[in-house]
Amino acid sequence: MGIRLPDGPDPVAGLDPELVNAARGIGFAVGARLRELAPSLRPSNDAGAEPDLVIEEIALDPDDPLDPLTLIACLQAHDAYVVARGRPGAASPGALALARVLAWAARAEMLGRAPGIAWIGPPGRRPDGLAGHAVTATVTLLDGDTRIRAAAVAVVA
Repeated sequence: MGIRLPDGPDPVAGLDPELVNAARGIGFAVGARLRELAPSLRPSNDAGAEPDLVIEEIALDPDDPLDPLTLIACLQAHDAYVVARGRPGAASPGALALARVLAWAARAEMLGRAPGIAWIGPPGRRPDGLAGHAVTATVTLLDGDTRIRAAAVAVVA
């Protein structure tokens, strides 16, 4: 199960397949970075099944609307990460939040100079006194009726 889109139209429908493949390529690269950061995985349930979490919102501050290609990159990064951890179908809300920031940085790099990320991780672990501009991703997922939130911040120097 893991993390999935809500029922509705396929965000890939109507997109150029080459663009979709490029977004997946960004996702694989971001997934490799997630392996270095090693965010935690949600535990499986008592029956051993992986969580089934549905995306409610993925946001970035400063505001950068989530387009279908970035969404594809984020989901691909998450899936590549949980597979690399040996738990295909697992869920890591933190990895999805980190993926959103890293996908933003990867796309910015394609348009020009890459943002220099001085630090990235959960907001509560941001080192004191670290100077730079904060870019924060927040993720809200649904586990049935329960909301699960995760956030990641990158300090751009």
